[in-house]
Amino acid sequence: SAGTCTDSAGHQGPCLNHIIQISNRSANAAVLSARPQIYISGALHGDEQVGIVTALELCRWLLTRYATDDWVRRLVDTRMVLISPMTNAVGSATRRRDELGIDPNRDFPFDQSAGSCMQTVTARTVNEIYRAHLLQLVVTFHGGMQAIGYNWGAYPYWRGVPSRSPDDAAMRDVAAVMSRYAGSGRVNRAPYRYSTMNEIVYPVHGGMEDWGYAASWDTSHVTPCAPKANGGYAAEKTHYGRDAIRAVTILVETSDQKMPPASTLGGEEGVYGAGGPADGHVPRNMRLALASIDLLQPHIELAPSLPARPGEGCLRLEWQVWGAIKVDDTVALWRATPTSAWEEVPFVAAPPSRRKLASAVGPSHFSLADGRVLGGDGVWATGHSPFSPPTIAGCARTPPHVGSAQLAVSVRADSSWAASPSGQFAPKLPPQTHFARARSEYKAKHGGFEVVGRSRWLSAPIALNCSAAFGCCALQNRRCSR
Repeated sequence: SAGTCTDSAGHQGPCLNHIIQISNRSANAAVLSARPQIYISGALHGDEQVGIVTALELCRWLLTRYATDDWVRRLVDTRMVLISPMTNAVGSATRRRDELGIDPNRDFPFDQSAGSCMQTVTARTVNEIYRAHLLQLVVTFHGGMQAIGYNWGAYPYWRGVPSRSPDDAAMRDVAAVMSRYAGSGRVNRAPYRYSTMNEIVYPVHGGMEDWGYAASWDTSHVTPCAPKANGGYAAEKTHYGRDAIRAVTILVETSDQKMPPASTLGGEEGVYGAGGPADGHVPRNMRLALASIDLLQPHIELAPSLPARPGEGCLRLEWQVWGAIKVDDTVALWRATPTSAWEEVPFVAAPPSRRKLASAVGPSHFSLADGRVLGGDGVWATGHSPFSPPTIAGCARTPPHVGSAQLAVSVRADSSWAASPSGQFAPKLPPQTHFARARSEYKAKHGGFEVVGRSRWLSAPIALNCSAAFGCCALQNRRCSR
Protein backbone atom coordinates (compact mmCIF):
# COMPACT_ATOMS: atom_id res chain seq x y z
CA SER A 1 0.00 0.00 0.00
CA ALA A 2 0.95 3.65 -0.30
CA GLY A 3 -0.19 6.25 2.20
CA THR A 4 -2.75 6.14 4.98
CA CYS A 5 -6.50 6.00 4.51
CA THR A 6 -9.50 6.34 6.82
CA ASP A 7 -12.21 3.69 6.66
CA SER A 8 -15.97 4.20 7.08
CA ALA A 9 -15.66 3.71 10.85
CA GLY A 10 -13.06 6.46 11.11
CA HIS A 11 -10.12 4.11 11.65
CA GLN A 12 -6.82 4.91 9.96
CA GLY A 13 -4.68 2.29 8.27
CA PRO A 14 -2.87 1.39 5.06
CA CYS A 15 -4.61 2.29 1.79
CA LEU A 16 -5.65 -1.14 0.56
CA ASN A 17 -6.05 -1.83 -3.14
CA HIS A 18 -8.92 -4.25 -3.65
CA ILE A 19 -8.96 -6.44 -6.76
CA ILE A 20 -12.22 -8.21 -7.56
CA GLN A 21 -12.49 -11.30 -9.74
CA ILE A 22 -15.94 -12.21 -11.07
CA SER A 23 -16.44 -15.56 -12.79
CA ASN A 24 -18.41 -18.75 -12.21
CA ARG A 25 -15.72 -20.94 -10.67
CA SER A 26 -17.78 -24.14 -10.62
CA ALA A 27 -16.26 -25.26 -13.94
CA ASN A 28 -13.24 -27.56 -14.06
CA ALA A 29 -9.71 -26.15 -14.05
CA ALA A 30 -9.18 -26.61 -17.79
CA VAL A 31 -12.30 -24.59 -18.63
CA LEU A 32 -11.43 -21.85 -16.13
CA SER A 33 -7.88 -21.51 -17.46
CA ALA A 34 -9.13 -20.92 -21.02
CA ARG A 35 -11.82 -18.33 -20.23
CA PRO A 36 -11.16 -14.99 -21.95
CA GLN A 37 -10.11 -12.32 -19.47
CA ILE A 38 -10.85 -8.61 -19.20
CA TYR A 39 -9.43 -6.13 -16.69
CA ILE A 40 -11.24 -2.90 -15.78
CA SER A 41 -9.41 -0.14 -13.88
CA GLY A 42 -11.62 2.37 -12.09
CA ALA A 43 -9.15 5.15 -11.42
CA LEU A 44 -5.46 5.34 -12.20
CA HIS A 45 -5.83 9.03 -11.32
CA GLY A 46 -7.55 9.29 -7.96
CA ASP A 47 -9.44 12.53 -8.60
CA GLU A 48 -11.18 11.15 -11.71
CA GLN A 49 -14.06 9.49 -9.92
CA VAL A 50 -16.70 8.45 -12.47
CA GLY A 51 -14.68 5.31 -13.14
CA ILE A 52 -14.63 4.38 -9.45
CA VAL A 53 -18.40 4.47 -9.14
CA THR A 54 -18.81 2.71 -12.51
CA ALA A 55 -16.46 -0.11 -11.50
CA LEU A 56 -18.19 -0.65 -8.13
CA GLU A 57 -21.66 -0.57 -9.67
CA LEU A 58 -20.56 -2.96 -12.42
CA CYS A 59 -19.43 -5.44 -9.75
CA ARG A 60 -22.80 -5.17 -8.03
CA TRP A 61 -24.67 -5.50 -11.34
CA LEU A 62 -22.87 -8.69 -12.36
CA LEU A 63 -23.37 -10.28 -8.95
CA THR A 64 -26.94 -9.28 -8.09
CA ARG A 65 -28.43 -9.90 -11.54
CA TYR A 66 -26.80 -13.29 -12.10
CA ALA A 67 -29.94 -15.22 -11.13
CA THR A 68 -32.39 -13.16 -13.20
CA ASP A 69 -30.55 -11.73 -16.22
CA ASP A 70 -29.67 -14.29 -18.92
CA TRP A 71 -27.07 -12.05 -20.52
CA VAL A 72 -25.29 -11.34 -17.23
CA ARG A 73 -25.35 -15.04 -16.35
CA ARG A 74 -23.70 -15.99 -19.62
CA LEU A 75 -21.00 -13.35 -19.18
CA VAL A 76 -20.19 -14.50 -15.66
CA ASP A 77 -20.30 -18.18 -16.70
CA THR A 78 -17.96 -17.79 -19.67
CA ARG A 79 -15.52 -14.95 -18.88
CA MET A 80 -13.14 -13.86 -16.15
CA VAL A 81 -13.72 -10.23 -15.17
CA LEU A 82 -11.04 -8.50 -13.08
CA ILE A 83 -11.85 -5.11 -11.57
CA SER A 84 -9.81 -2.72 -9.42
CA PRO A 85 -12.28 0.06 -8.56
CA MET A 86 -9.69 2.34 -6.91
CA THR A 87 -6.47 1.39 -8.67
CA ASN A 88 -4.78 4.46 -7.16
CA ALA A 89 -6.04 3.81 -3.65
CA VAL A 90 -4.49 6.75 -1.81
CA GLY A 91 -5.30 9.13 -4.66
CA SER A 92 -8.91 7.96 -4.67
CA ALA A 93 -9.18 8.45 -0.91
CA THR A 94 -7.67 11.94 -0.99
CA ARG A 95 -9.14 12.85 -4.41
CA ARG A 96 -5.75 13.57 -5.91
CA ARG A 97 -4.52 12.72 -9.38
CA ASP A 98 -1.12 11.52 -8.20
CA GLU A 99 0.08 8.89 -5.76
CA LEU A 100 2.10 10.79 -3.18
CA GLY A 101 3.49 13.16 -5.80
CA ILE A 102 4.03 10.69 -8.67
CA ASP A 103 1.70 10.37 -11.67
CA PRO A 104 0.85 6.64 -12.00
CA ASN A 105 0.14 7.00 -15.71
CA ARG A 106 3.73 8.00 -16.41
CA ASP A 107 5.05 5.12 -14.29
CA PHE A 108 5.05 2.18 -16.71
CA PRO A 109 8.08 0.79 -18.56
CA PHE A 110 7.18 1.91 -22.07
CA ASP A 111 9.27 4.80 -23.43
CA GLN A 112 10.32 5.57 -19.85
CA SER A 113 13.67 5.53 -18.01
CA ALA A 114 14.53 2.70 -15.63
CA GLY A 115 14.48 4.91 -12.55
CA SER A 116 11.16 6.54 -13.43
CA CYS A 117 8.89 3.50 -13.73
CA MET A 118 7.20 1.22 -11.20
CA GLN A 119 7.70 3.84 -8.49
CA THR A 120 4.05 3.78 -7.43
CA VAL A 121 2.03 1.06 -5.76
CA THR A 122 -0.63 1.86 -8.36
CA ALA A 123 1.58 0.86 -11.30
CA ARG A 124 2.92 -2.17 -9.42
CA THR A 125 -0.64 -3.32 -8.72
CA VAL A 126 -1.49 -3.17 -12.43
CA ASN A 127 1.77 -4.88 -13.30
CA GLU A 128 1.04 -7.76 -10.90
CA ILE A 129 -2.45 -8.18 -12.38
CA TYR A 130 -0.95 -8.52 -15.86
CA ARG A 131 1.81 -10.84 -14.64
CA ALA A 132 -0.66 -13.17 -12.92
CA HIS A 133 -3.23 -13.35 -15.74
CA LEU A 134 -3.56 -13.50 -19.52
CA LEU A 135 -5.56 -10.44 -20.42
CA GLN A 136 -7.18 -9.96 -23.82
CA LEU A 137 -8.99 -6.67 -23.26
CA VAL A 138 -8.37 -3.83 -20.77
CA VAL A 139 -10.54 -0.77 -20.08
CA THR A 140 -9.00 2.04 -18.04
CA PHE A 141 -11.33 4.82 -16.87
CA HIS A 142 -10.14 8.43 -16.61
CA GLY A 143 -11.77 11.87 -16.59
CA GLY A 144 -11.28 15.46 -17.68
CA MET A 145 -12.73 15.13 -21.19
CA GLN A 146 -15.07 12.78 -23.07
CA ALA A 147 -13.39 10.41 -25.51
CA ILE A 148 -12.38 6.83 -26.17
CA GLY A 149 -8.72 6.39 -27.09
CA TYR A 150 -6.68 3.43 -28.24
CA ASN A 151 -3.08 2.82 -29.34
CA TRP A 152 -0.90 4.52 -30.03
CA GLY A 153 -0.59 7.22 -27.35
CA ALA A 154 3.20 7.39 -27.11
CA TYR A 155 5.90 9.70 -28.44
CA PRO A 156 7.68 7.05 -30.56
CA TYR A 157 4.50 6.90 -32.69
CA TRP A 158 3.63 10.57 -32.74
CA ARG A 159 4.95 13.14 -35.22
CA GLY A 160 6.26 11.81 -38.51
CA VAL A 161 5.21 8.24 -37.67
CA PRO A 162 1.73 6.74 -38.06
CA SER A 163 -0.18 6.69 -34.78
CA ARG A 164 -2.23 3.69 -35.90
CA SER A 165 -1.05 0.34 -34.55
CA PRO A 166 -0.95 -3.15 -36.11
CA ASP A 167 -4.19 -3.88 -34.21
CA ASP A 168 -5.98 -0.78 -35.45
CA ALA A 169 -8.82 -2.72 -37.12
CA ALA A 170 -9.86 -4.51 -33.94
CA MET A 171 -9.27 -1.49 -31.71
CA ARG A 172 -11.28 0.85 -33.90
CA ASP A 173 -14.16 -1.63 -34.10
CA VAL A 174 -14.21 -2.15 -30.32
CA ALA A 175 -14.07 1.59 -29.65
CA ALA A 176 -16.94 2.18 -32.09
CA VAL A 177 -19.10 -0.42 -30.32
CA MET A 178 -18.28 1.06 -26.92
CA SER A 179 -19.20 4.53 -28.13
CA ARG A 180 -22.48 3.45 -29.74
CA TYR A 181 -23.71 1.37 -26.81
CA ALA A 182 -22.65 3.93 -24.21
CA GLY A 183 -24.61 6.61 -26.04
CA SER A 184 -24.73 10.17 -24.77
CA GLY A 185 -25.88 9.22 -21.28
CA ARG A 186 -27.94 12.40 -21.35
CA VAL A 187 -24.74 14.14 -20.19
CA ASN A 188 -23.42 15.00 -23.64
CA ARG A 189 -24.89 15.95 -26.98
CA ALA A 190 -23.44 12.90 -28.71
CA PRO A 191 -21.71 9.57 -28.02
CA TYR A 192 -18.00 9.45 -27.24
CA ARG A 193 -15.57 10.49 -29.95
CA TYR A 194 -12.98 7.79 -30.58
CA SER A 195 -9.57 7.62 -32.24
CA THR A 196 -5.94 6.89 -31.39
CA MET A 197 -4.76 8.53 -28.17
CA ASN A 198 -2.12 10.50 -30.08
CA GLU A 199 -4.87 12.04 -32.20
CA ILE A 200 -7.68 12.53 -29.69
CA VAL A 201 -5.82 13.01 -26.38
CA TYR A 202 -2.02 13.40 -26.36
CA PRO A 203 1.12 11.24 -26.21
CA VAL A 204 2.84 10.43 -22.92
CA HIS A 205 5.99 8.75 -21.67
CA GLY A 206 5.38 5.69 -19.50
CA GLY A 207 1.64 5.34 -20.16
CA MET A 208 -0.26 2.28 -19.01
CA GLU A 209 -2.15 1.96 -22.29
CA ASP A 210 0.87 1.54 -24.58
CA TRP A 211 2.71 -0.64 -22.07
CA GLY A 212 -0.39 -2.83 -21.59
CA TYR A 213 -0.64 -3.28 -25.35
CA ALA A 214 2.95 -3.79 -26.40
CA ALA A 215 5.33 -4.66 -23.54
CA SER A 216 5.76 -8.25 -24.76
CA TRP A 217 6.50 -7.48 -28.40
CA ASP A 218 7.54 -3.84 -28.98
CA THR A 219 10.56 -4.47 -26.80
CA SER A 220 12.79 -1.69 -28.18
CA HIS A 221 10.67 0.75 -26.15
CA VAL A 222 10.54 -1.33 -22.95
CA THR A 223 13.16 -0.85 -20.22
CA PRO A 224 13.23 -2.98 -17.02
CA CYS A 225 12.51 -0.75 -14.03
CA ALA A 226 14.86 0.05 -11.16
CA PRO A 227 12.88 2.39 -8.88
CA LYS A 228 13.97 3.47 -5.42
CA ALA A 229 10.59 4.66 -4.13
CA ASN A 230 8.41 2.52 -1.86
CA GLY A 231 11.20 0.11 -1.01
CA GLY A 232 12.17 -0.60 -4.62
CA TYR A 233 10.75 -3.22 -6.96
CA ALA A 234 12.49 -6.31 -8.33
CA ALA A 235 13.76 -5.71 -11.86
CA GLU A 236 12.71 -9.20 -13.00
CA LYS A 237 9.07 -8.19 -12.51
CA THR A 238 9.36 -5.93 -15.54
CA HIS A 239 10.90 -8.61 -17.75
CA TYR A 240 8.00 -9.94 -19.80
CA GLY A 241 7.57 -13.19 -21.65
CA ARG A 242 6.37 -13.41 -25.25
CA ASP A 243 2.68 -13.85 -24.33
CA ALA A 244 2.44 -11.88 -21.07
CA ILE A 245 1.31 -8.43 -22.24
CA ARG A 246 -0.61 -8.23 -25.53
CA ALA A 247 -3.98 -6.72 -24.58
CA VAL A 248 -6.23 -4.38 -26.50
CA THR A 249 -6.07 -1.51 -24.01
CA ILE A 250 -8.78 1.13 -24.24
CA LEU A 251 -8.70 4.53 -22.51
CA VAL A 252 -12.11 5.94 -21.61
CA GLU A 253 -12.20 9.62 -20.66
CA THR A 254 -15.58 9.59 -18.96
CA SER A 255 -16.52 13.20 -18.26
CA ASP A 256 -15.40 16.79 -18.73
CA GLN A 257 -15.47 17.29 -14.98
CA LYS A 258 -13.31 14.90 -13.00
CA MET A 259 -15.91 14.84 -10.23
CA PRO A 260 -19.23 15.73 -11.89
CA PRO A 261 -22.32 16.59 -9.81
CA ALA A 262 -24.11 13.64 -8.22
CA SER A 263 -27.26 14.61 -10.12
CA THR A 264 -25.56 13.64 -13.39
CA LEU A 265 -24.35 10.19 -12.32
CA GLY A 266 -27.65 8.40 -13.10
CA GLY A 267 -29.38 5.42 -11.52
CA GLU A 268 -29.70 1.66 -11.84
CA GLU A 269 -32.69 1.86 -14.19
CA GLY A 270 -30.55 3.79 -16.64
CA VAL A 271 -28.21 0.88 -17.43
CA TYR A 272 -30.75 -0.82 -19.68
CA GLY A 273 -32.62 2.45 -20.24
CA ALA A 274 -30.28 4.48 -22.45
CA GLY A 275 -31.55 8.00 -22.95
CA GLY A 276 -34.14 7.66 -20.20
CA PRO A 277 -34.48 9.75 -17.04
CA ALA A 278 -32.15 7.49 -15.02
CA ASP A 279 -29.33 7.55 -17.59
CA GLY A 280 -26.13 9.36 -16.71
CA HIS A 281 -22.36 9.03 -16.45
CA VAL A 282 -22.40 5.72 -14.56
CA PRO A 283 -25.06 3.80 -16.59
CA ARG A 284 -23.40 5.04 -19.77
CA ASN A 285 -20.06 3.57 -18.80
CA MET A 286 -21.55 0.41 -17.36
CA ARG A 287 -23.10 -0.24 -20.79
CA LEU A 288 -19.71 0.35 -22.36
CA ALA A 289 -18.11 -2.13 -19.95
CA LEU A 290 -20.79 -4.77 -20.55
CA ALA A 291 -20.26 -4.48 -24.31
CA SER A 292 -16.52 -4.94 -23.81
CA ILE A 293 -17.04 -8.08 -21.72
CA ASP A 294 -19.38 -9.52 -24.35
CA LEU A 295 -16.97 -8.80 -27.22
CA LEU A 296 -14.34 -11.09 -25.71
CA GLN A 297 -15.74 -14.11 -27.53
CA PRO A 298 -18.51 -15.00 -30.03
CA HIS A 299 -21.55 -16.90 -28.79
CA ILE A 300 -24.25 -18.30 -31.09
CA GLU A 301 -27.88 -18.70 -30.07
CA LEU A 302 -29.58 -21.12 -32.48
CA ALA A 303 -33.27 -21.93 -32.76
CA PRO A 304 -35.53 -23.60 -35.32
CA SER A 305 -38.12 -21.15 -36.61
CA LEU A 306 -40.68 -23.58 -38.07
CA PRO A 307 -41.06 -27.39 -38.27
CA ALA A 308 -40.32 -29.06 -41.57
CA ARG A 309 -43.18 -29.96 -43.89
CA PRO A 310 -43.32 -33.16 -45.92
CA GLY A 311 -41.35 -32.77 -49.12
CA GLU A 312 -39.68 -29.46 -48.25
CA GLY A 313 -36.34 -31.13 -47.59
CA CYS A 314 -34.92 -28.46 -45.28
CA LEU A 315 -35.23 -27.21 -41.74
CA ARG A 316 -35.67 -23.48 -41.24
CA LEU A 317 -33.18 -22.07 -38.69
CA GLU A 318 -32.55 -18.68 -37.15
CA TRP A 319 -29.49 -17.66 -35.15
CA GLN A 320 -28.01 -14.65 -33.41
CA VAL A 321 -24.29 -14.08 -32.95
CA TRP A 322 -23.29 -12.34 -29.73
CA GLY A 323 -19.78 -11.14 -28.99
CA ALA A 324 -19.31 -10.23 -32.66
CA ILE A 325 -19.74 -7.32 -35.07
CA LYS A 326 -19.49 -8.88 -38.51
CA VAL A 327 -20.52 -12.45 -39.30
CA ASP A 328 -18.47 -13.67 -42.26
CA ASP A 329 -20.27 -16.95 -42.96
CA THR A 330 -22.29 -19.75 -41.35
CA VAL A 331 -22.14 -23.50 -41.95
CA ALA A 332 -24.80 -26.02 -40.87
CA LEU A 333 -23.61 -29.27 -39.25
CA TRP A 334 -25.29 -32.48 -38.13
CA ARG A 335 -24.36 -35.67 -36.28
CA ALA A 336 -26.23 -38.82 -35.33
CA THR A 337 -25.06 -38.98 -31.69
CA PRO A 338 -23.27 -36.63 -29.26
CA THR A 339 -20.05 -38.61 -29.83
CA SER A 340 -20.24 -38.71 -33.63
CA ALA A 341 -18.16 -36.42 -35.83
CA TRP A 342 -19.91 -33.36 -37.21
CA GLU A 343 -20.75 -33.42 -40.92
CA GLU A 344 -21.65 -30.40 -43.02
CA VAL A 345 -25.09 -30.12 -44.58
CA PRO A 346 -25.71 -27.33 -47.07
CA PHE A 347 -28.08 -24.45 -46.66
CA VAL A 348 -30.54 -24.37 -49.54
CA ALA A 349 -33.03 -21.86 -50.88
CA ALA A 350 -36.07 -21.61 -48.63
CA PRO A 351 -39.18 -23.27 -50.08
CA PRO A 352 -41.88 -20.88 -51.35
CA SER A 353 -43.96 -21.32 -48.18
CA ARG A 354 -41.05 -19.95 -46.11
CA ARG A 355 -39.77 -17.11 -48.26
CA LYS A 356 -42.04 -14.54 -46.68
CA LEU A 357 -40.37 -15.23 -43.35
CA ALA A 358 -36.92 -15.03 -44.94
CA SER A 359 -37.73 -11.64 -46.35
CA ALA A 360 -38.95 -10.38 -42.95
CA VAL A 361 -35.67 -11.39 -41.34
CA GLY A 362 -33.73 -9.19 -43.74
CA PRO A 363 -32.01 -10.98 -46.61
CA SER A 364 -30.12 -7.84 -47.58
CA HIS A 365 -27.68 -8.55 -44.74
CA PHE A 366 -26.71 -12.04 -45.91
CA SER A 367 -26.78 -14.30 -48.96
CA LEU A 368 -26.54 -17.96 -49.92
CA ALA A 369 -23.58 -19.44 -51.84
CA ASP A 370 -21.90 -22.85 -51.97
CA GLY A 371 -24.20 -24.20 -49.30
CA ARG A 372 -23.20 -21.53 -46.77
CA VAL A 373 -24.96 -18.45 -45.52
CA LEU A 374 -22.58 -15.60 -46.28
CA GLY A 375 -22.45 -12.40 -44.26
CA GLY A 376 -24.75 -11.10 -41.59
CA ASP A 377 -24.69 -8.77 -38.62
CA GLY A 378 -23.52 -9.70 -35.17
CA VAL A 379 -25.26 -8.28 -32.12
CA TRP A 380 -22.73 -5.41 -31.99
CA ALA A 381 -23.08 -4.30 -35.62
CA THR A 382 -24.20 -0.74 -36.29
CA GLY A 383 -27.92 -0.32 -35.65
CA HIS A 384 -28.18 -3.25 -33.25
CA SER A 385 -27.73 -3.95 -29.54
CA PRO A 386 -28.62 -6.63 -26.98
CA PHE A 387 -32.13 -5.17 -27.00
CA SER A 388 -32.50 -5.35 -30.78
CA PRO A 389 -30.26 -8.27 -31.80
CA PRO A 390 -30.14 -9.07 -35.51
CA THR A 391 -31.23 -12.50 -36.68
CA ILE A 392 -29.69 -14.48 -39.52
CA ALA A 393 -31.76 -17.22 -41.16
CA GLY A 394 -31.23 -20.20 -43.40
CA CYS A 395 -32.87 -23.46 -44.46
CA ALA A 396 -30.56 -26.41 -43.74
CA ARG A 397 -31.05 -29.51 -45.88
CA THR A 398 -32.39 -32.35 -43.77
CA PRO A 399 -29.67 -34.97 -43.23
CA PRO A 400 -30.06 -38.45 -44.78
CA HIS A 401 -30.91 -40.05 -41.47
CA VAL A 402 -33.73 -41.79 -39.61
CA GLY A 403 -33.96 -41.47 -35.83
CA SER A 404 -32.56 -38.96 -33.38
CA ALA A 405 -29.81 -36.54 -34.42
CA GLN A 406 -28.27 -33.18 -33.57
CA LEU A 407 -27.95 -30.00 -35.63
CA ALA A 408 -25.69 -26.98 -35.02
CA VAL A 409 -24.26 -24.03 -36.89
CA SER A 410 -20.63 -22.97 -37.12
CA VAL A 411 -19.87 -19.27 -37.57
CA ARG A 412 -16.81 -17.34 -38.70
CA ALA A 413 -16.87 -13.80 -37.31
CA ASP A 414 -14.67 -10.68 -37.33
CA SER A 415 -11.91 -12.56 -39.13
CA SER A 416 -10.54 -9.28 -40.50
CA TRP A 417 -9.09 -8.50 -37.08
CA ALA A 418 -6.35 -11.06 -37.66
CA ALA A 419 -5.15 -9.17 -40.78
CA SER A 420 -3.01 -6.04 -40.92
CA PRO A 421 -4.99 -2.80 -41.21
CA SER A 422 -5.15 -0.90 -44.48
CA GLY A 423 -3.30 2.37 -44.82
CA GLN A 424 -0.42 3.61 -42.70
CA PHE A 425 0.40 1.99 -39.36
CA ALA A 426 3.48 1.26 -37.29
CA PRO A 427 5.42 -0.87 -36.74
CA LYS A 428 4.88 -2.91 -39.89
CA LEU A 429 3.82 -6.12 -38.18
CA PRO A 430 0.65 -8.24 -38.24
CA PRO A 431 -1.83 -7.78 -35.38
CA GLN A 432 -0.19 -8.58 -32.04
CA THR A 433 -2.96 -8.82 -29.45
CA HIS A 434 -4.45 -12.00 -28.08
CA PHE A 435 -7.86 -10.40 -28.62
CA ALA A 436 -7.48 -9.96 -32.39
CA ARG A 437 -5.65 -13.23 -32.93
CA ALA A 438 -8.28 -15.20 -31.01
CA ARG A 439 -10.62 -14.91 -34.02
CA SER A 440 -8.25 -17.31 -35.80
CA GLU A 441 -6.59 -20.61 -34.95
CA TYR A 442 -4.31 -19.30 -32.22
CA LYS A 443 -2.97 -20.34 -28.83
CA ALA A 444 -1.00 -18.53 -26.15
CA LYS A 445 -0.10 -19.39 -22.56
CA HIS A 446 0.97 -17.36 -19.55
CA GLY A 447 0.51 -17.48 -15.79
CA GLY A 448 -1.36 -20.78 -15.82
CA PHE A 449 -3.91 -19.46 -18.31
CA GLU A 450 -4.29 -19.87 -22.05
CA VAL A 451 -5.94 -18.17 -25.00
CA VAL A 452 -7.63 -20.65 -27.29
CA GLY A 453 -8.52 -18.91 -30.52
CA ARG A 454 -10.79 -20.30 -33.21
CA SER A 455 -11.51 -19.46 -36.81
CA ARG A 456 -15.02 -20.94 -36.36
CA TRP A 457 -17.39 -20.85 -33.38
CA LEU A 458 -19.94 -23.59 -32.76
CA SER A 459 -23.46 -23.16 -31.40
CA ALA A 460 -24.98 -25.49 -28.85
CA PRO A 461 -26.73 -28.30 -30.76
CA ILE A 462 -30.48 -28.71 -31.09
CA ALA A 463 -32.05 -32.19 -30.96
CA LEU A 464 -33.76 -33.56 -34.06
CA ASN A 465 -36.15 -36.38 -34.80
CA CYS A 466 -35.81 -37.58 -38.38
CA SER A 467 -38.15 -39.86 -40.32
CA ALA A 468 -38.25 -41.11 -43.90
CA ALA A 469 -41.70 -39.64 -44.43
CA PHE A 470 -41.36 -36.20 -42.82
CA GLY A 471 -37.64 -35.46 -42.80
CA CYS A 472 -36.20 -33.86 -39.65
CA CYS A 473 -37.91 -31.79 -37.01
CA ALA A 474 -36.48 -30.01 -33.97
CA LEU A 475 -37.79 -31.59 -30.78
CA GLN A 476 -38.00 -28.23 -28.99
CA ASN A 477 -40.65 -27.17 -31.51
CA ARG A 478 -44.08 -28.08 -30.14
CA ARG A 479 -45.38 -28.96 -33.59
CA CYS A 480 -42.64 -31.53 -34.10
CA SER A 481 -43.97 -35.07 -34.31
CA ARG A 482 -41.97 -37.52 -32.26
